[in-house]
Amino acid sequence: MNEIKLKTEEFYENKYQLENEPWEYSKKAVELLRHEFIVNLVGSFNKNYLRILDTGCGKGQLTFQLDGKSKQIFGIDVSETALSKARLKLQFNDTNFKSEYLFTKDSITSTSFPDNYFDLILLSDGINEWFDDEKKKNDVLKETFRILNTGGFAIISDYQKAKNFDNYIKTVSSSPLRIIKTIYFYDRLCYQFYSWFKAVEKNFIIQGLFRSRILAKTLIKISSLFGRKGAKHLFVVAIKSLLVLANICFDAI
Repeated sequence: MNEIKLKTEEFYENKYQLENEPWEYSKKAVELLRHEFIVNLVGSFNKNYLRILDTGCGKGQLTFQLDGKSKQIFGIDVSETALSKARLKLQFNDTNFKSEYLFTKDSITSTSFPDNYFDLILLSDGINEWFDDEKKKNDVLKETFRILNTGGFAIISDYQKAKNFDNYIKTVSSSPLRIIKTIYFYDRLCYQFYSWFKAVEKNFIIQGLFRSRILAKTLIKISSLFGRKGAKHLFVVAIKSLLVLANICFDAI
């Protein structure tokens, strides 16, 4: 059973209609640090991406931070309201962006993109929350494999309990994608800290603490001393390799 209650498309649409920033990315330093970590991770693999896909892009908080990492950056989401807000930001800042941005309503279970289209695909805080069984998760990973270019990378991450990490890795490893790296982001104490002060989060002093990068970095450093138990996010980096493709073709004969 997932620790996060699964959400419907209607839930996300209502969330973005009623709230300006549903996931409070700008209100918590750990979220900003996590996004920066992803951007740096993207840049560490390749400097010449043609197309990047940000799955579940929302208003584009992470998507826009990828600017300059690729010639074209795509964002997909099931909420048209979220996408409209991303397009609005694009409209007012278009001349400031180095990359070409395209935001479309789509689901990663079965996209409208052609085969071998993207050099990198991000599934950030996604498959555990969006999909409720292993078959659907496998469908997502198969679709990711289909639209990923040979030699392209997929960065797959989720917010979860440490006891679920091994099963998460197993799910990805059972897909056509080949895992090349697993990375733990030691943010558990940060989320624990936020939960302690949830009842008084509107207090300006508490808000300042939530936004403190120094505090977040300190808590992350302490969390790292506990190894994987100090992590709330697991990043699985996978690749679409020629070897996997050869095996698929062989099995089809």
